This record gives sequence, C-alpha cells and structure tokens, in this order.
Amino acid sequence: MSEKKTAKEIILEVLKKEKRPLTPKEIQKLTGLNYNTIRGRLQDLKKAGLVVRTDKGWIYKEYAK
Repeated sequence: MSEKKTAKEIILEVLKKEKRPLTPKEIQKLTGLNYNTIRGRLQDLKKAGLVVRTDKGWIYKEYAK
C-alpha cells in the first residue's frame, strides 16, 4: 500500500519538476488540490525555506536566481 503524500509534498514535487515560477492557480491545475490549501501550504514551505515567491509566482528555492 502506497502512502498518501501531503499537500506540501505534492506542491514541492510540482515546483521541482516545473523548474519555473508557478502561481497558485497553475499549481491547482497541475495538482487538483484546493486553491486555499495551496496558498496555505506555500506559506508553510516559505517559512521552512523551501520555496521563494517571485514576481511571476512561486519557485523551488534551488531554482531561484
């Protein structure tokens, strides 16, 4: 039985895979997660130092310039 991934893990995977800034709406289209859930988890990931917000959207910290 596979373990269900958390919303944070799913969002982080999408940001790593896309390697470009994504808006919460784009993340929603790619993942099917609830928009407000995405916004909340992005804030959590930002506090954890894993993502960065740019003018164009959110990006995985390693890919931020």
